[in-house]
This record gives sequence, structure tokens and C-alpha cells, in this order.
Amino acid sequence: MELLGINQALRDGCRLHAFLSGGGLRVIRIKKDEELLGYGEHPQVEDALAHANEDWGAGHRPYAEVYGDSGTKMHYLTRSSTASSPLDCWLLAGRTFDAWGLVSGVVVFQLSGLVRVTLPQDILDEVLRTGQPATWDHRGYTYHIVPSNFPNGEPCVSIKVVSCPEGKESGDADSWMYHITKTGQGPDLWSAMENAFESPEVEVEQE
Repeated sequence: MELLGINQALRDGCRLHAFLSGGGLRVIRIKKDEELLGYGEHPQVEDALAHANEDWGAGHRPYAEVYGDSGTKMHYLTRSSTASSPLDCWLLAGRTFDAWGLVSGVVVFQLSGLVRVTLPQDILDEVLRTGQPATWDHRGYTYHIVPSNFPNGEPCVSIKVVSCPEGKESGDADSWMYHITKTGQGPDLWSAMENAFESPEVEVEQE
């Protein structure tokens, strides 16, 4: 998808912010110095970006001129619970992303949000295969993994925190979920986005 308007907006000093609305729509806002210059919404992010791209090119129109009975697009009332892409899945999980341009013309794309602690597949497979407990160190926490079974008899594992970083407790939400950013750069929005997904997680402390 070519988003020439959005790429130009970023080069002109605008910032793009995307989030999931309360009703589940994917929302795109393009702003410069707190002034809204482009807006798009849709049940899937690719169309929301296309709408924002069009709106920026049109000089940003009043909402009613674009969406609803008197607009050029329908008034979307329900979300899609099916993700159309990894980027759409990111927003569907309640996370956000931002994009902005550098003086050099490079676009920066940053994914932000809450992620769950996920046991590495090799450790899971080993515990299920051998039936022996294991430990896993991650972010300063130590997790103890033991084999178990679902009520229907299917094998699974049980995990608990047995050691925490200084100042943390095993019952803290941080031991199971934490905020991250993933940041990439590129000559345009899509290439910067692809590089962001490939970049390492950076944990962000929440106040």
C-alpha cells in the first residue's frame, strides 16, 4: 500500500499515532504542534491508514463530511475481531504505534504496548517430554516450571515465580506482563514498520 500523503506528512514534521478505540475501531491521527491534520478510522488498520492518508491530502475535513450518512464513508459501529496483519493484531491487543520523521528524511516507527511473559517453546517441550521440573530466568525473575494436566487429562505445565528482582514481589503484575517498545527506521512508513517488528524489545518502566 502506498501512503504518499502520510510519508510526506512525516517528512513535514507531523507525528502519527494509532490506537484502538473503545468500540474496537483502529484509529489513526496525524498531528503537528497539537493540531489535527489527518484522521482515519476503520475496523482494520490498513484501511484506517488509507483513510488518514486521504484526509491529510484533503486538508483534514470535519468528521461528519467523511463518516456517516452525509459523508463519503460509512459510520463504522462495530470492530473486527479478526486481525488482517501483524500490525492490525498489534492494535487489536490494545497496543499503540507512533511514527515520525527525522531531519534526514528517515521515518521512525515505534510499537508500544503491554506483552505477556511467554515460556520459551524449548523449555515447555523439555518439561513435557521428560516430566522433570525446570527453571527459567527472565528479566530478573526466576520461574519454576513443573508438569501438570488439564482437567481433561491433557498434559500441560504449571509455572510460578520463585525469585524476583530487588523491590519486586512474586504477586506483582510485572512478573507476568510488562510494557515494551520496538523501534525501527526506514525510508518510508512500511519499511520502518517492518524493521520495528524485527527489532528487539525494550522494556519500559511505568510510573
